[in-house]
Amino acid sequence: MRAEVSELIDAVLDEADCLDDLIDAIREQREAMRRRDTEAVNAIMDETRNLSFEAQAQETLRSDIARKLAAMFSCEPKASSLAEKLTDDEREKFNGAADRLTQSVFVLKSEIMILSGLIDQNEKYTSMLLSEWRRINGDNISQSGAADFRG
Repeated sequence: MRAEVSELIDAVLDEADCLDDLIDAIREQREAMRRRDTEAVNAIMDETRNLSFEAQAQETLRSDIARKLAAMFSCEPKASSLAEKLTDDEREKFNGAADRLTQSVFVLKSEIMILSGLIDQNEKYTSMLLSEWRRINGDNISQSGAADFRG
C-alpha cells in the first residue's frame, strides 16, 4: 500500500476514534445528568470540550491529507473520487475506514439531537416552573431577577 494512502486511512480512522470518544463522553454526561451528579457533569463537559477540539484538529488533518492526495491523483478530495484512484486493496481499506467515519458522524449527530432535545425540554420546564412560581407569588420579582421576600 502506498504511504500516502495509508496516511489518509489512518487519519480517517483516527477521526472516527475521536468521534467515538466524544459519543461516549456525551452519553456519560447524559447519565451523570440523570443521576444529578453536578461534579461529574462539569468534569465531563470539560472532557467533551477537549474532545471537540481534538475532533476538529483530526478533521483538519484528514482534510489536508485528502487534498494533498487528490492533487497527486488529479481528482476531487472526496471519498468517492479518491476511491476511484486506489488499487483494489487500498480501496477496500479506505472504503471501510470511510464507512466507519460516516457511521461515527451519524451516531454523533443522533446524540447531539438527543442532548439538544433534553436541553430544550429542560428550558421549557424551567420556564413553566418560573411562570407558575411567579403566578403563585404574585409576580414579586424585582427587575434584577431577585425575588422580593419582604412581607
